[in-house]
Amino acid sequence: MALDFGKLNTGTAAKQTEPRKIFTTLKRDARFKRPLDEQADVLDAWYARRTAKDLTIKMNTGGGKTVVGLLCLQGSLNENVKPAVYITPDSFLVAQVLAEAKALGIAATDDEKDPDFIAGRSILVANVHKLFNGRSVFGVGERKIPIGCIVIDDAHACLGVVHDQFCIKSKAGNPVYDGLLALFEEDLKVQSPTGLLDIKAVDPSIVMAVPYWAWQAHQDDVVSLLHAQRNSKELEWNWPLLNECMPQCACVFGGGRLEIAPRFVPIDRIPAFASAQRRIYMTATLADDTILVSHFQADATEVVQPIRPKGGGDIGDRMILAPQEINPNFTVDEIKILVSEIAEDLNVVVIVPSRPRADFWKDVADNVLDKDNIHEGVDRLKAGHVGLTVLINKYDGIDLPGAACELLVIDGLPEVYGLGERLEMLLLDGTKRQLVRQVQRIEQGMGRGVRSSDDHCVVLLLGGRLTQRLHQPEAEEMFSSATRAQIALGKEVAAQVRGKSLEELKPILNLCLEQDDDWGQAGRNAVVNAPPINGGNLDEKQVKLREAFDAVRIGRYDAAIDKAQDAVNGTTEAKVKGYLKQQLAEYTNFVNPAKAQELQLAAVSLNSRLLKPIAGATYNKLSAPATGQALAAIRFMERFLEGNDLIIWVNGLLDDVNWGEEGSKRFEAAMLDLGLFLGFGSQRPEDTVGRGPDNLWALGGLKYLVIECKSGAVLADRISKADTNQLNGSIVWFGEKYDKTCSMMPIMIHPKTVFEFAASPHADIRIVNGSGLKKLRDAVRAYSVSLSISGGFKDAKEVEKQLQHHKLSAPEIVGLCTVAQGAK
Repeated sequence: MALDFGKLNTGTAAKQTEPRKIFTTLKRDARFKRPLDEQADVLDAWYARRTAKDLTIKMNTGGGKTVVGLLCLQGSLNENVKPAVYITPDSFLVAQVLAEAKALGIAATDDEKDPDFIAGRSILVANVHKLFNGRSVFGVGERKIPIGCIVIDDAHACLGVVHDQFCIKSKAGNPVYDGLLALFEEDLKVQSPTGLLDIKAVDPSIVMAVPYWAWQAHQDDVVSLLHAQRNSKELEWNWPLLNECMPQCACVFGGGRLEIAPRFVPIDRIPAFASAQRRIYMTATLADDTILVSHFQADATEVVQPIRPKGGGDIGDRMILAPQEINPNFTVDEIKILVSEIAEDLNVVVIVPSRPRADFWKDVADNVLDKDNIHEGVDRLKAGHVGLTVLINKYDGIDLPGAACELLVIDGLPEVYGLGERLEMLLLDGTKRQLVRQVQRIEQGMGRGVRSSDDHCVVLLLGGRLTQRLHQPEAEEMFSSATRAQIALGKEVAAQVRGKSLEELKPILNLCLEQDDDWGQAGRNAVVNAPPINGGNLDEKQVKLREAFDAVRIGRYDAAIDKAQDAVNGTTEAKVKGYLKQQLAEYTNFVNPAKAQELQLAAVSLNSRLLKPIAGATYNKLSAPATGQALAAIRFMERFLEGNDLIIWVNGLLDDVNWGEEGSKRFEAAMLDLGLFLGFGSQRPEDTVGRGPDNLWALGGLKYLVIECKSGAVLADRISKADTNQLNGSIVWFGEKYDKTCSMMPIMIHPKTVFEFAASPHADIRIVNGSGLKKLRDAVRAYSVSLSISGGFKDAKEVEKQLQHHKLSAPEIVGLCTVAQGAK
C-alpha cells in the first residue's frame, strides 16, 4: 500500500535555518559525510550572529569555505532572506562553486534571470564583475534586482576588482589623459618642474597627484571633459559609478597613465549591495579588516570581530624559511641554483613581483606565466611534472595542490601597479600601514602551495628587501594565527642551521618535502597550539576618514572636518599624521581654502613627500653631523641589536641601490639612507621641496655631493641633454642656497659616461657608472660584514677604521666609485 507522506511530515516539514541541520537534510555526494570541525565552529558562530548586516569569516585555505558560504546562504533563504548571491573573484571559480553546490545538494544557478533565483529557491553564483560595474544588471543608482543575503568569497581578491571598477583610467594620447594634463600642467609644474618633465617623458617611475585645491577649482572643466568622453572605451564602465563624486576624487599621473579615483569606494552606487540585509565576507588571509570598511562600507563594529575556527584551524604542512636570514651571505644566484636542482624532480613555483624580475629566472624556468596564460599553466602543473614555473605578480586566485607545487619561492616584495596605491606607498614608506599591505600580499602568495590539511609545501622567502621587512618585529603579528605559528617554527629551524652552507640546507628542506614523521609532528603541534587571535585588525583612523568621506558626499563639511581631525589626533607616527592632515586639509578646502593651506603647510612639515602648499615648502639647509662621520654612523646603527640585523638591513638597502627602470624612486630613497648609514648628512631636496638635486650629501668640512640619480636609464646610449640639464640646474640651485664657504662635487649616477652631442655638462661633473656602482655596493657590503662579524658597529674606533679600509670615508668615497666624463 502507498504511505501518506503528508501525514508523516506533519509538524516536521518546517524548513531548517541552522546550517548544520540543513547539512544533514541535503541529498549530498558521499564525500560530504559531516561538516569538518572548523566548518562546524564557523557555522555555529555565524548562526548566532546571522542577523548582523556585515560579518567576516576567516578560514585557512582548504578549510572548506565554499561549503560554509553555501550553507549560510541556504539558511538565510530558509528564513526568507532572499534572493541569495554567491560572489567569486573570477569566472573560473564560478564553475567550481556551482559544481560544489550540486555535489552538496543545494540548488544554484549562474543565470540572474532564473525565476528560481528571484523566488529564493536557488542561489545565484556570479563573478565580482557582474555585480560591480557601471552597467550592473543589479542596477546603478537604482535597484533592479534586490539582494537579501550575499557572500563575497575570497574577499581579498574581490577588493582589487571593486577598486578598479570605481577608478577611471586613461593613457597618454587619449582625449581624457591629454585634456587633463593640459588643464593641470601648470599646477604640476609648481609642485615639481622635474616631475612634470618626467610625466611628459613617460618615465615609468614617476607618480604625481594633481593638488586637491586645483582639482576642486576646475571641477566644471573636469566634468565637462569626462562627460564628453563618457561613451568611450575608457569611461563607459566606470563613469556611471563615479559621475556623482568627482569633487571627492584624486587625479594621479605617472608612466603615461592617469587614474581618477575617490579616497573610498562609494559602494552605494550599487544599491542592491548597499541595501542587502546580510553581507558575508569570506577570506583566508586578510591582515587589514579596515579595507572592508573602505571598499564595502561595512559596519566596523561587526567586522572587527571576525568569525574563525577555534585554535589555529586546520592547515597543510609548510616549512617557511628565509635563506638570507639563516645566512645573510647567501646570494640570490646561489639560491637559484639550489631551487633549479630541486625542480629537476619536483614542481617548483616562483612568484616574482614584475617582468624584469622574471627575467632573472628565465635561464632556469620551464614556464613563465602572466595573467594571459595563467590558467593553462596551472592546468599543466596539476597534470604532472613541469619543473620550475615563474608566476608574474600573481599572489592570489590560483590553487596549486599536492604535487602541482611542492616548493614555493616568494622572490622580492610584492609591487603595486595602480598609480593611487603606488603614490600611497611612496607617501607612507616605512610605516606600519605600508607593512600591513605587504604582509597581506605575502601571506596570500604563501597560501598558493597548500590547499588542504593533508597538503605540504616548502616556502622560501627571498630577496633583501623582503627579508628586511619581515625581519621587523611588528611584521610577524600581522599574519594569521596558523601562518604565524609556521613562521615561528621556521625561525627555530633557522636558529639551528644559522651560518651553515646551502648544501647543508638541502636535507632540512627534505624533511618537509619527504614528509618526515618527526617534522610532521612538530608542524602539527605548532599549528594546534597556536594562540588564538582575538578580534580583527582595524585601523580606527581609516574608519574615521571613511565617515568623513561619506559626510562630504552629502555636503556635511563640518562633520567631515571633525571626523578627519579625530583621525589626525589618533596617530603619533609623523609620516602618517602628515598624510592624514593632508586629507583634513582637502576637506577643509571646500569651505575655507586659506585654512586648508595652513593645514597643508603643517602636513608637509611632518611628511615632506606630500603636496607642496601654494606658498611653497621651506628648504632647510643641510649640515654634516657635528659629531663626525664615525660617531654619526654608530648613532644610525643603534637600531641594530646584533650583527645579523645589520646585514639583513644592508641587503635590503642594496636591493634598491641597483639599476632598473621601475625602481628609480626607491633608488633615491635608498641613497638617502645610505648617506645616513655612512655617517654623512643626507637629504632629498627635489622630493621635499620640488627643487634641487635628487640627493644631497654633506661630507663635513663644508663639502657636499650634489647627486642626480638616473638608475632607470638602462636603455640609454648616452647621457641625455635633459638629464644633464637637471644636474646643471641642481648646481645652480646649490649656489643659490649655500654661500661661497661651501663647496660641492656634482655627481651623475648613470650607466654611461659619454654625454650626447646636444648636452652641455658642467666641467666638474663626475659619474658613478656601472663599475662604479658595483664598487660602491661591494664596499658597503664588505664594510657591514666586517662590522657584523666583529660586533664593531658599536665601537667608534672600529667603525672609523673600517670606513677608511673600505674607502667609504668622506675624503675617499668619491675616488672609490666615480670616474671622469667620457671614461671607458
